[in-house]
Amino acid sequence: MDTKKYNSLFEKYSELLPSENIIQIDEGWHQIVEEMLSAIKIYQDTNLGYCNLIPTVFNLIKTNQGWLDIEFCGGDEVVAEIIKFSKSLSFKTCEMCGKMGQLYCGNKFMHWSNKKTLCKTHAVKLFYYTIA
Repeated sequence: MDTKKYNSLFEKYSELLPSENIIQIDEGWHQIVEEMLSAIKIYQDTNLGYCNLIPTVFNLIKTNQGWLDIEFCGGDEVVAEIIKFSKSLSFKTCEMCGKMGQLYCGNKFMHWSNKKTLCKTHAVKLFYYTIA
């Protein structure tokens, strides 16, 4: 994880991210998270005070068994949909590089395995198995 990139997110979206250790993802999902934060910031800047929108604050953005796990407070149904869409993008985006990916597992015993969303190249490099 390139800390310089993540530090720029904290500076740019400081009202959404109260501390620096909230984002715990690999490089491949950086664009998904940045676009999510951008969309929420634009929406909040435009609508705060005009509807039932409560300021959004993120508690955690991390990788969890091959998908983006996002914990937050506040927002409204539009913010929830933006976050839901971002999570759905993570199911098809390689955590390592951002290319198209799919869910792989770390060993042949899928139920006991660490799962990651990876492109085929990274799955081979990390010795991950296809989930059929």
